[in-house]
Amino acid sequence: MMRRRLTITVFILYAVSVVAVTVFPIRVRPAAYWADDPWRTMVHLVPGDVDGPSFVLNVIMFIPFGVLLPLLKPHLDAVRRLAVHAATASLAIELTQFALGMTLGSRRTVDVNDLIANAGGALLGLLILRLAVPSPRHRAACVAGSPRSPSPPA
Repeated sequence: MMRRRLTITVFILYAVSVVAVTVFPIRVRPAAYWADDPWRTMVHLVPGDVDGPSFVLNVIMFIPFGVLLPLLKPHLDAVRRLAVHAATASLAIELTQFALGMTLGSRRTVDVNDLIANAGGALLGLLILRLAVPSPRHRAACVAGSPRSPSPPA
């Protein structure tokens, strides 16, 4: 039980950190600041059109997601399910950035490459988890804590 609480706490701290990095700081600017720059300029829909360091950092940012979420929710140990959850979380970040850009003028870019990198990072995290703890049963026990076996009779 204590391991599960620790894992939940680490996941919450991780999630707060991701929000801090991807949403903040919010720079509020008047509409006149972006008057000649249409909203389309902050949306990048072409896969592969990204700088390397940004892509790598987005992969790294989601590795903990791929490690922690399957520990907390063992049914998310499947590649497809985890990829869908990672893409959904990443899409939520991108939509938040878009909404803040449109309403407050913060103008963070919304990029399909971030979705790809984040999902890839989560899957890399799952691979790391599977290499570290090969059996799904053992991964579940890592968080839940395995019950102590009775001591042998003396």
